[in-house]
Amino acid sequence: PNIPRPPHPLQAIPVGSQQSALTPEQRKERQRSIQLHMTLLLHASTCRSTECSSANCAKMKGLLKHGTQCKIKANGGCNVCKRIWALLQIHAKQCKQENCPVPNCMAIRERYRQLQLQQQAMDDRRRQMMNQTYHQKAR
Repeated sequence: PNIPRPPHPLQAIPVGSQQSALTPEQRKERQRSIQLHMTLLLHASTCRSTECSSANCAKMKGLLKHGTQCKIKANGGCNVCKRIWALLQIHAKQCKQENCPVPNCMAIRERYRQLQLQQQAMDDRRRQMMNQTYHQKAR
């Protein structure tokens, strides 16, 4: 077959998550940045001071306020909301507090719990069907 060749050399593109393309140094820096954001998120959620000494407290409070007032939301394509939502989800996955002050933490954790139960029920049904199939073939 006569297939035309591209005018430039082809380059391999890593498949999968963006994380796999990061160097160990970049991965470590990203983890550090996420951890700093988690600390700031927790602080900003509980801080009532208007003159807080924390460098980015007011900024995080502004982002959290944006998340409650935005009409577009993450589903509508608001990039600010998408970033806030990502931080809230990371926090909720790590959080072990009984009554967490971070907005939506409890709701996100409950949603994850429901999804896990749903996945477990599906896995149980799949295993049950596979066991029935094997037992029928064995007869």
